[in-house]
Amino acid sequence: MAGRKTATESQADFKRLIVCAQQVFAHFADRLGIAPELALRTASCFGSGLGRADVCGCVTGGLMVLGLAHGNAGAWSREEQRALYARRDAFTGAFARAHGGLLCREILGYDLTIPDQRAVIVEKGLFTSVCAPLVCATCDMLEDLL
Repeated sequence: MAGRKTATESQADFKRLIVCAQQVFAHFADRLGIAPELALRTASCFGSGLGRADVCGCVTGGLMVLGLAHGNAGAWSREEQRALYARRDAFTGAFARAHGGLLCREILGYDLTIPDQRAVIVEKGLFTSVCAPLVCATCDMLEDLL
């Protein structure tokens, strides 16, 4: 990881069509011991709330970070599982409180799967004014949970 993710970097990534989930997961790739390119490919289907304005890509990217950092690769103890789920719940709870929910449509106030509403999102520049800072806030939030 090369320091704190900035809104300017996130905006540039969005212009290159690097979605929110990719940005969050790739931001931690080096620290997690994987190539940034692998993180980008892995998270490439999770942006825009799974393409359905559902769970925000920042959340899914963050959950991938927590899973890779603290998840299991086979049998594990109930205590280890509880510890991971506590991190998951702390992250999703803090995210929802800070951003008004976990779903893209809750956070943006519009459903990006409905063409008229997506046009409003674009017209108002919400991908720049909401989503780019949200990527940064998510990365900051994850720092405390790693």
